[in-house]
Amino acid sequence: MICASQLAHSFENVARYLESPKSHRENRIRVVWTEGRHIICNENLSTAAREMKLVASGNSAVRRPVLHMSISWAPEDDPSRSQMAEVSDRVLKKLNLQEHQAMLVAHGDEHYAHVHTMINRVHPITRRANHLGLYYRRVQETLRKAEREMNFRETPGYYYQLPEQSPPDRRESLSKQAHKATQGRGEVPFQLIVQDVAETDFDHAKSWEDLHVRLEKNGLRLTRWRSGLVVTDEHEYAKCSSVARNSSLRQLEARFGESWRNAEDISLDRQIQKLEHVKIADLTANGRQKIGQEFARLDVKGVNLKARLGRAAYNSFKVLVADEKQRGDLGL
Repeated sequence: MICASQLAHSFENVARYLESPKSHRENRIRVVWTEGRHIICNENLSTAAREMKLVASGNSAVRRPVLHMSISWAPEDDPSRSQMAEVSDRVLKKLNLQEHQAMLVAHGDEHYAHVHTMINRVHPITRRANHLGLYYRRVQETLRKAEREMNFRETPGYYYQLPEQSPPDRRESLSKQAHKATQGRGEVPFQLIVQDVAETDFDHAKSWEDLHVRLEKNGLRLTRWRSGLVVTDEHEYAKCSSVARNSSLRQLEARFGESWRNAEDISLDRQIQKLEHVKIADLTANGRQKIGQEFARLDVKGVNLKARLGRAAYNSFKVLVADEKQRGDLGL
């Protein structure tokens, strides 16, 4: 079993989603059954949502009072209604939500069994909110134990495994967008394409510069995204951790022994290092022209050349550029 969840602002919006048929599956039954927990009016989701909203309004400090959770079984599993409800109730108890309002909604429009739970984080009596914290480990622990007890297919999670189980390889997990592309449109997800052409690049790279060069040969670029790294071809993106083992930002920084460096900064460093080793007196006329152009380009980029090269060397290059400008050789 796997679980997906999110916090939401509106009970009505979640209820509407749970009730509304998907546009391409109108011929399938959307809602197979519903069950309420601590709900007075549970004859339909709309009235239940209004009741839950009324209770949540008793704690105005809670901005997202809805916990929307779905539990899905493997396609080969065939859980009964009582088993689906029992697993849902076990998860609620593990999260200390067993006294909170909840609506269980089983859907029948997928090729696998799954049940949604719309939960009110605000307690119906105390009006105190349940602060979930890092709750995924508790959810996965509950699912792992239930799978074994009920003889469902075991699906070890990232956060919890039974003693003899191994954590899954994150590269085997497709993002929701990638999964839809595979299932719905028959496309090969970009994540899998990058794995095929670049996984060994991540494994063998010795530095940030080495990794950038390897990826560039395949038309790929490495860039920061929020708190991590992604690989892109300038049209699509894939998280590095989904492409190769031990390739998160933190793991690569530890392996390379330095903080993140993008390709542009590395290229600038190489150009500046080239200038640091130039002896202007030894340059030919053609060499003076090329080095003058290089210095002029770097100087306008604001990379603090004076501090990198030293005042004397910097001033020498400024004189060189001025001389070449007079000759009209730089095209500046």
